[in-house]
Order: sequence, then C-alpha cells, then structure tokens
Amino acid sequence: MQTDTYHHGDLKESLIKMGLKLFNEEGAEKFSLRKVAALCNVSHAAPYKHFKNKEELINAISEYVFSNFESSLNEVATKYKNNPAQRIIELGKKYVWFMVENPDYLKFAFLTKSESEIGITENKLKNEDYPTFNIFENCALDFFKSIHVKEEDYEQDIIAMWSMVHGLATMLSYKTFSYEGDYLELVEKILRKNLNF
Repeated sequence: MQTDTYHHGDLKESLIKMGLKLFNEEGAEKFSLRKVAALCNVSHAAPYKHFKNKEELINAISEYVFSNFESSLNEVATKYKNNPAQRIIELGKKYVWFMVENPDYLKFAFLTKSESEIGITENKLKNEDYPTFNIFENCALDFFKSIHVKEEDYEQDIIAMWSMVHGLATMLSYKTFSYEGDYLELVEKILRKNLNF
C-alpha cells in the first residue's frame, strides 16, 4: 500500500504539476485524482486533503499555469515600462521563451478547447478572461501610440502581433522547424523586422 511521503505543501504542488502532465496526455475525460495520486506515488485518498474533486484540481492547474505566465510577462512589462519599443520586443521574446521552456503550459493554456475567448466586436477587442493577453494588449497599445499608428488599426495590429509571437512559440515548442543558434535572437530579428524598427 502506498504511503504519503510528501510534506503538506509539497504534495499540493506535486499534484498540480503531475496533474498538468496527466491532463495534457489524457484530457479532461480520462483525468482523475486517483491517477494523479499514482503518479505522485501517494495513496488514492491523499489528493482529497487538498482537492475535493478533479474539477477543483483542474481549476488549480489552470490558476497555476496562468499565474506563472502572467508573472513572467509582468516582469518584462515593468522592467521596460519607459521604453515602449524595447518593451514590446522583450515581451514577445519572454512570451516565446516561457512557452518553449514550458511546453506543458502551452498545451494546457492554448491547445485544448477553452470556454473563454478573445473576440472583436464593433472593431474593439473584448477580453475578460485572459489577464496575460491584457498585458500584451496594453504594451502593444503603448507601442502603437509611441509610433503614431492610427487608432482604427489597433485591434487588427494587436491580433497580428499576437499571432506572430504565439506562432513562433508554438512552432519552436513543437519543433516545427529547427534552429541551431539562439532561438531568442531569431525571435528578436523577426519581431524587429516585422515591426519595422
């Protein structure tokens, strides 16, 4: 019989991390607290000390993933707040780096079906559920204002920029193409060329 060998705090984090891997491999339908417990080498009852059901663990995984992603982007947004052009480049690089170095986060956050969405209504972006996108959007707006982009072009330019960064992150994470050098240098060159500075 398995025994619980984790300290109280360690087990909760381990359940979240192993739960993330299991969710990405099997999806919500086959996901269970029992399976996560087995991956953590603890008794099947142990997860219930932290989560009452699988939905609660999945919500904790989501919060964990997006909180770490948000903190990573905020770090750059704050550091370069007085230089809109450099900030949008560094933010794009950080976005790509985070997803390449954490492919499980990428799959969970963007490659599984989500009930949340970012939409455009009457030429305005509508977004309430993605704080990470809000960071990207606000930095992009500051950049556009600094180079005098027409306001009516903001939304389509933000989507285009996000698509470029997200596409690079996805292709590099899943090795759609290989690059022998520093991939962040490549990302910076692409961003600078496409943002025309």
